[in-house]
Amino acid sequence: MGKNLGLYVSLNDDGTLNRTLVSVSGETQLEPTTVKDEVILFSELSFYFYAFVVDRIKISSVFLMTNDTDGTPSIDMNVFEFIQDTVQDLIEEFEEDNLLYGTLTRTVVEDYVPKDDGTGLLPIEITTKIIACLSNVMDFQFAVNDILRDLRFKIPIDYEKKYRFLQEAEFIQISNLQNLHTPEYAFRSLAEYYMFLLIHFISSQPNVSLCECCGRYFIPKTAKKTIYCDRVIKDEKSCKIWGPILKHKLQAQNKKVVEEFDRAKQKMYKRYERATAPNKKTSEKDLTYTEYYDWLDKATAARDDYLAGKLTAEEALKIIKVP
Repeated sequence: MGKNLGLYVSLNDDGTLNRTLVSVSGETQLEPTTVKDEVILFSELSFYFYAFVVDRIKISSVFLMTNDTDGTPSIDMNVFEFIQDTVQDLIEEFEEDNLLYGTLTRTVVEDYVPKDDGTGLLPIEITTKIIACLSNVMDFQFAVNDILRDLRFKIPIDYEKKYRFLQEAEFIQISNLQNLHTPEYAFRSLAEYYMFLLIHFISSQPNVSLCECCGRYFIPKTAKKTIYCDRVIKDEKSCKIWGPILKHKLQAQNKKVVEEFDRAKQKMYKRYERATAPNKKTSEKDLTYTEYYDWLDKATAARDDYLAGKLTAEEALKIIKVP
């Protein structure tokens, strides 16, 4: 009997990952990577399209409940069918663009969203579950970025209040017949996969740094203080090459752009966080997922274009600064 749909992961002692993805199109061995690389990559991903779909479902859910002519509450099945079709379109679009994300979006919906059996107001519960499980991966990305920031500034991780969910996490372990000494884990949710990685990432006590050239998080390869990462930013040269040049020629402007991006990102995230707080009154400053990722995409591009010499500091800051 073949494996169920999902991602199968084994973690080696050196932090490298062996990953097998079982999707609707078959079994695929994913490229080699490490816990540290996966966590850093996840922190930088843009979920704009994903966010747009989730916000669209949220807006549609407002019109899900209607009243019959006699005042009896009922479900507008046209709205419900639109929501279901939108979710299916998202999954199929993801499977074409990113098979891992598409597959784990498919499986998390299968696992956490009840099937419509025609029972009364069940579509409301189904829609609520859809919004919750699709939002979970974006909410977790925010948590990852918060933790990276804490680790950068050597702030102890608050497991008692803010990150209790990390201590309570449980994962499905299966037998790895090819290597009995290395356990294999099965994941059917993106958030659970990245939670697993984050827990191991934190336990490795990583030396998280923020590149003073590109403004992205990275893990230095040695214990020696390193202020520039290895990412290529211009003319096939990395921050380690361009960093000293930019620092020498444009030290004040470069620092201002990079630091303003980091500050603005925190402000925008806090605006989103406040908007989703329970019993919070709506405000003009509230952000949807789409608005946050729209700003993030534009601000990231402005920062990168500035570093590549395509924008002046003033032009980049005009885009980056929080409206």
